[in-house]
Amino acid sequence: MSDILVPYTGTYTDTGTGTDTRSAARPAASRRAARHDRDRGGRRWTAGALVAVLAVQVALALRPGTNTTPFEDEGLYVYMGHRMLDHLLHGTFVSEFPGAYFSGAPGFYPVLAALGDSVAGLPGARAESLLFVMVATVAVAGLGRELYGQAAGVLAAAVFVLSGSVIYQSDFATFDSTMMAFVALAAWLTVHSVRHNRFLWAPAVGLLLVAAFYAKYTGAAFVPLIALLAPAAARREDLIPVVRRTAVMLVTGAAAGYFVFALWGQSLREGIAVTTTTRAVLNPAPVPVLIDQVLGWVGPVLALAVFGALLTWRRWPVALVLLAGSVLVPAAQIRIGEGTSLAKHVGFGMVFAAPLAGALLAELLRQLSVVAVPATAVGLAWLGMVGSGQAQGFLSSWAPDDGLVQPLGRLVAATPGKPILGDQPAPERYALRTSTQPLQWTDTYSFSYGGKSGAAAYREAIDQSSFGVIYLSHQPRPGDHAGFPTADSAVVHDYLATGRTPYRLVGTVPARVQDRDAGEWLLYLPKVVPVPADLPAPLRPAVGSTG
Repeated sequence: MSDILVPYTGTYTDTGTGTDTRSAARPAASRRAARHDRDRGGRRWTAGALVAVLAVQVALALRPGTNTTPFEDEGLYVYMGHRMLDHLLHGTFVSEFPGAYFSGAPGFYPVLAALGDSVAGLPGARAESLLFVMVATVAVAGLGRELYGQAAGVLAAAVFVLSGSVIYQSDFATFDSTMMAFVALAAWLTVHSVRHNRFLWAPAVGLLLVAAFYAKYTGAAFVPLIALLAPAAARREDLIPVVRRTAVMLVTGAAAGYFVFALWGQSLREGIAVTTTTRAVLNPAPVPVLIDQVLGWVGPVLALAVFGALLTWRRWPVALVLLAGSVLVPAAQIRIGEGTSLAKHVGFGMVFAAPLAGALLAELLRQLSVVAVPATAVGLAWLGMVGSGQAQGFLSSWAPDDGLVQPLGRLVAATPGKPILGDQPAPERYALRTSTQPLQWTDTYSFSYGGKSGAAAYREAIDQSSFGVIYLSHQPRPGDHAGFPTADSAVVHDYLATGRTPYRLVGTVPARVQDRDAGEWLLYLPKVVPVPADLPAPLRPAVGSTG
């Protein structure tokens, strides 16, 4: 027999007591109506608070002071996205084979970024990242609400939004925010499916995890975590159906992932290996240094998550899974001593740490409301100030190339069709994509010429005047190949500096990072090519550069 009383609208009398049962039905109906009103009011409060959190997120992402020119990775991905669009729409051959070295499918996120760039330039591509991070924020709020209640969900979203790594990803056109959004949605819908017996969400979660993987291959690391989250969040009596549902999720994801790979992804095999499964360390750093960086960037949120896990110890399986997700990617990087992109990657764990932090803050507000409300507000404000400062440092850590692009474009126009050698040319290739051809661009990461490779190849190409323009980035400082970004950059510079080559230095462009001198770009032309008379500022002419 149901314990829910459904009021009867007619009139009748209980034959055993002679009592009008309408009087018993009315209080129950009133209680249900009051509970419905409270729930509706709570949902309205939650929705309003979440909108306010999202508004703060937009304000933090669009604050002034960050670089308006692309970082090397942004230039690479957006430019290659345009190349992939040309391939998809016009059948243009893509000679660069980006699937061999990208950490995500080049036909997925880069194409989306290129579409945004086509509409509004680099800000359009970055706005897509903001949109994906906002989706992740809503998913984090949903995950926190499903596990720990409405207040915990809103507070989880607030903690997530104020993390420096999350703010960083909100204004950065790379794979990361897209993958994070799909992982966050998968986690939320997994728990929603468990708690509301929505079987059809299981295949949807499988497809979301496939999307996360193709957005950035690191997304595969979260598949077992999401699979464990389902039974961890289930009641004991629901465990067997939930395990079956998890199996459906995994089978759906595996089938869809294999189908996409068989149809489209054979060219990705090398990229998956090079960037993920057999990755060589690109930026080695000592383990203590990496641990210190992780704690500095997300330590406060991780601390809140640990205390939240202790507070919710009665549901320890969920807490353990969330804590594991909080440190999964940074722990993997610390294990191999890899510092590359760690500032972004720690943000993935905030998807899982934030709900635990939200549970702790919500409980403190319930138990100590008078004291906890201002303390929580001050704590969140401090977290936002720290996070915003960190993101500002991340997003202004490279020299803007807006002063370089114009003079470089004039020099390229003076040597039409000739190859261009730059040590990190992706941003300039993106900026000059309408006036140059893809095959014109060469970098100092790897090079083959005349049957030779490396330094010997560069020297022979220089001797034969193969390049039209050569430009190198030089930042005087100890180490780092005497201030050049790659060893071959230093080789090229030293060879050109001998004066025994067919090239001459025609000028330099100053580089600045965070209003500090950061060296300069050195620009070279063949000696037989006249230097354009109308080179724009801030190009500084070199001695004897008039030709």
